[in-house]
Amino acid sequence: MSTDARTVAGYDSGASGYDAHVSDPTQSPFHTYYEKPAIRAELPNLTGLSVVSLGCGNGADSRWLKDNGATRVVGVDIAKGLIDIAKQKYADLEFHVMDIEKLDFPDESFDLVYSSLVLHYLSSWTKVLGEVRRVLKPSGKFIFSDGHPIESALEKRYDDSKIKKELLGRILMPATGTYELYGDYLVAAEGGVKKMKAHIAGNEVYFFHRPISKIVNDIANSGLIIEKMVEPLPTEGMKEKHQKHYDQLMKYPDFMIWVLRK
Repeated sequence: MSTDARTVAGYDSGASGYDAHVSDPTQSPFHTYYEKPAIRAELPNLTGLSVVSLGCGNGADSRWLKDNGATRVVGVDIAKGLIDIAKQKYADLEFHVMDIEKLDFPDESFDLVYSSLVLHYLSSWTKVLGEVRRVLKPSGKFIFSDGHPIESALEKRYDDSKIKKELLGRILMPATGTYELYGDYLVAAEGGVKKMKAHIAGNEVYFFHRPISKIVNDIANSGLIIEKMVEPLPTEGMKEKHQKHYDQLMKYPDFMIWVLRK
């Protein structure tokens, strides 16, 4: 399993808090006014499709996929606490505790594989991309969102334990003719993948930064075909509710959306 065990434990024991967090637009504006509209805009007509949602969390995306035409929707997540909530909230849908690197489905089971902000929790994408390709029907699609490496490359400068600045760039020092560098996009010394800690709804979790070149090469090696990559802009709802986030997202992205085809 290439997901850090502390991430699994955090989402398992903190499932109720996470459910409350993502269910409240005032707590999760990046979901409500940014990521969800962006990923849904890239989905095909769902009518009659069989769909599996990887890292389904509290099941809200599975509900949306079913309500918008999918014939069969299966949600899987490695955190039992989240699956328990999903089963309670959406008892008519199908949910399973499952490692997305070891999908317990037959070959060519689904027309669409969907995943919202999950893959960045994996240190390696080799197994999950292989499993996605295996369970997809011919010409099926894998549509997923992920953290953008521009965001995770930022260097955080702290002042009295609070983030003072988040920087990525360079300053030429005239006296020495050298650069003062901020951030690390390539993380070449670590093979392009860097483990990072975050707190989501009070849960300690660990995700992995990787540059776009590594993402593209991992996808190419899997045999899946890239149809599209989107660096989304914020919605007007974000502008109305959170002007500072809107201003930031108009300049550089937090997330990206990938559309792949078997």
